[in-house]
Amino acid sequence: MTKEEAERLVVKAVSLAIARDGASGGVVRTVIINSEGVTRNYYPGDTLPLWHEELEPQNSLLDILSSSGPDMMVT
Repeated sequence: MTKEEAERLVVKAVSLAIARDGASGGVVRTVIINSEGVTRNYYPGDTLPLWHEELEPQNSLLDILSSSGPDMMVT
């Protein structure tokens, strides 16, 4: 994996975590430390992937149970 591929992977993973946690700040900051020195990068929220467009909507368990009717709970 190249340095650029690794950074893209990190940004993608952190942006997915941000999508699940509204209190996380909404930006990604990375630091690359190698023999060439230290490189800091900043990715503002408007440049991050929009995960709600890529992920299929999921029904909650309550939605599934309420739409199934009372017979589903009988054993």
